[in-house]
Amino acid sequence: MAERPPLTRAHVLNVVLTYAAVASLWILLSDKAVEWLFSTPAQFALASTIKGWLFIVITATLLYAMLRRRIDQPTVSSTPSRRQLLPFVLFNGLIIALTAMAIAQNINLTQDKEATRLETIADLKGKRITEWLNSREFDAHILLENPLYGALYREAQTSHAGQADLMARLDEFLSIRRFSAATVLAPGGEVLWQTQGASGLNSALRNALASVSTGRITRVGPYLDEQGHARLDFIAPLPVTDGKPPLIVLQISSSDPLNSILKTWPVPDSSGEALLFRRNGEQIQFINDVRYRPDSALSLQLPASSKELLAAQYLRHDHDAQDKAIFFGRDYRNVPVFGTARPVLGTDWYLLAKIDEAELNRAVLKESIWIGLIGLLALFITNAGIVLLRQHTRLQMAEQVRQSQAGRLQALQLLSAIADSSEDAIFAKDLEGKYILFNRAASQFVGKSASEMLGQDDTAIFPPDQARMLMEIGRQVIASNRVQTQEEFLTLPGGERVFLATKGPLQGSDGEVIGIFGISRDITDFKRAEAGLREREGLFRALVEQSLAGIYIIQQGQLCYINPGFARLFGYGSTAALLKIGSLPALASAKDSARVAEQLQRCEQEDSEIHTRFTALHHDHQNIEMELYGRRVDYRGQPAVLGLLLDITEREQVEQALTRQASELRQQNNELERFNKVMVDRELAMLALKHKINELSLQLGEQPPYPQAPTPPEESL
Repeated sequence: MAERPPLTRAHVLNVVLTYAAVASLWILLSDKAVEWLFSTPAQFALASTIKGWLFIVITATLLYAMLRRRIDQPTVSSTPSRRQLLPFVLFNGLIIALTAMAIAQNINLTQDKEATRLETIADLKGKRITEWLNSREFDAHILLENPLYGALYREAQTSHAGQADLMARLDEFLSIRRFSAATVLAPGGEVLWQTQGASGLNSALRNALASVSTGRITRVGPYLDEQGHARLDFIAPLPVTDGKPPLIVLQISSSDPLNSILKTWPVPDSSGEALLFRRNGEQIQFINDVRYRPDSALSLQLPASSKELLAAQYLRHDHDAQDKAIFFGRDYRNVPVFGTARPVLGTDWYLLAKIDEAELNRAVLKESIWIGLIGLLALFITNAGIVLLRQHTRLQMAEQVRQSQAGRLQALQLLSAIADSSEDAIFAKDLEGKYILFNRAASQFVGKSASEMLGQDDTAIFPPDQARMLMEIGRQVIASNRVQTQEEFLTLPGGERVFLATKGPLQGSDGEVIGIFGISRDITDFKRAEAGLREREGLFRALVEQSLAGIYIIQQGQLCYINPGFARLFGYGSTAALLKIGSLPALASAKDSARVAEQLQRCEQEDSEIHTRFTALHHDHQNIEMELYGRRVDYRGQPAVLGLLLDITEREQVEQALTRQASELRQQNNELERFNKVMVDRELAMLALKHKINELSLQLGEQPPYPQAPTPPEESL
C-alpha cells in the first residue's frame, strides 16, 4: 500500500489560497454580470439570491474536490485526474460564460446607442426641414400681408414706371429672402411679369392655381420643371380690396437648401446619411440629392413594393405605433443599412436617417474584441494561478517523497523540479539528436509525455521539413560550440506557433561536447499583439492623413507636424512646402499674427487651451478665415500644442451678409420714421395758417374762408 503523505501547512495554504481566488473572482465578475443583465430591483434581488446559492455550491464542491484529492492521492501523478481538472473546468466555464454574456450585452448596447443616435438625428433634421419650410412660408406671408405690394401692382397696371418699381421691389425681396425668382400672375392666372431666371407655368403649378384661396400661402412641389431641375414654389395672393386677387409665385429652383440641411452628419468618417422621400403612386421618390448619386433629386424613384428597401418598410408600418421603430434593410444602393424614419410635419415627406450595417458591425466587433481580450486575460491569469498552485503542491509532495525515498539522486530531482516548473520548453539532446531531457512545458506543446519522447528525435513530433531544419541547427551549434538564439516557426497539435529558441552546446565533466541543450519560449501571442499594434497604428495614421480638417503639432513656436488637410487649407500641394514656412503665425495676416503667436505660446507654457479665430493668407494671396483649436500635450518629452484648424471663410461671409442686411433694414426704417415726422409737422403748420386767416377775416368783418378749421396745439407751433 502506498504511503500517504501527512497533511502539511503548505497543503492547507494551497486550499485557502484557491478558495480566496475563487471567491474574489466570483464577487468581481458575478456582480458585474448581474448589473449588465438585470435592471429592475426585483430582478436584481432574485439574481443576487441565486448568485449566492451558486457561490455556496461551487465553493463547497471545490473544497470537497481538493480535500478528497489529498486523501485519495498519496503520490505525485504526472497526468492530471478528473478531480485535478475540476478547478480548471469550473473557472474556465465561468469566465467563458461571463465573457459571452458581456459580448451579447455589448451588442445590444451598441445597437441601442446607434439607434438612439439615429433617432436624435432624424428628429433634429426633421425639425430643421419644418423650420425651413415655415420660414419660407413666413417670407411669402410678407407679400400677402403688406398692402404696399397691392398698391405697386395697381400702379404697374397703369404705367411702365409702376411696373419697374414693382419688379425692383420683388428683386430686392428675392435677394433678402433667398428665393430664386418670382412671377406675377393676373387674377385669371395669365403671366404678367417675371423676374430674371423665372421659369414658365407647368402643369403642376397650373393645377395648384385653382385651389389658391385669399389670405393663404399655397406650397407647390417639389417637382421637376421643363429643364429637369428640382423646383419648389410658394403662391401668395396680393391683398386687394375688390375682386379676385392677383398672385405672386415665389420660386426656389434647386434642392441645394434641403441638401445643405441633410448632408451634414455629426459623426466624422461615418456612412450615415439623411434622406427626404415621399410616396409617388407605386414608387418611392427621393426629394433631395442622395449622397452616392449626385443630381438625383426627384429623379431617383424605387418601387414601394420592395420588401427590403428601408423607406418602403417604414411606409408599410403603422406610423403612430412605430414612430420610434428601427429598421434593417437595404438602401437605394442595395447595400444593407440600419435606420429610422420620421414624417415631416405639414408635408407628405418623410425623413430617413440611416447608416450602413457594416459600420454598426465594426463598432460591435471593436468592443467585442476588447471584451474577448479581457476574457482571455482573465482565463490566462486564472489558469496560471491554478497551475502555479498545483505546481507548488506538486513540489511540496515531491519534496516529501524525496525525503521518504532517500535513495533517489538529489541532483536529478532538483533538475526535474526546476525544468517542470518553467513555462518554457526545456530539453536536451545527445550528439545523434535524440532527446535525453524533456520537461513538462515541452510535453504540453507537442502533446506527448516526456517518457514517450526520451530516445526519440525531431522526426517523431514535427513535419519532415521542420525536423530537418531543427536537426541542422543542432549540428551547427555543436560544430560552432556556441550559443545561438533565433525564432522558429513550428507546427504543433494546437496549430502554428512561434518560439524564441536559445540553443547551446551541452558539455560533460571533462569539457567535451556531449549534445545540446535548448530553451524555447512561446512568443506567438506577443507576435500577434505586435502585428495588431502595427495595424492599429497604420489605421490611426490613415485617419489623420485623410482628415479634411487641418491637424498640427507646434513645439517652441515651430510646426513639427501637419497633415495633408492642413496643407490643403492654405492651397499647398504638399506638407513639406508648408513646413518650410516654420510657424503658424507666419501664415496669419499682419493684424492677427502677433495675437496668434501669443496665444500659442501661452497654451504651450501654461497648460491652457486655445480657441480663436484669425485671418490667414492663402497660397494664392487671398484672405481666408480660420478657426483654431489647441491644447498642450507632451511630444517627445517636451511640451507642445496639438490641435485642429478649420476653414470658416464661408461661414464668416454668411454672417457678414446677414449683419449687412440687418443694418440696411434698420436704415430704411429710420428713413420712414423721419418722413412720417416731416409730413405730420407740415399738416400742423397748414392748420395753424388756416386758423390765422380765419381770425384776420373776422377782424375785417368778413366771412372766414376756412369753415370749421381746428385750432392747432400751441406746442406744435
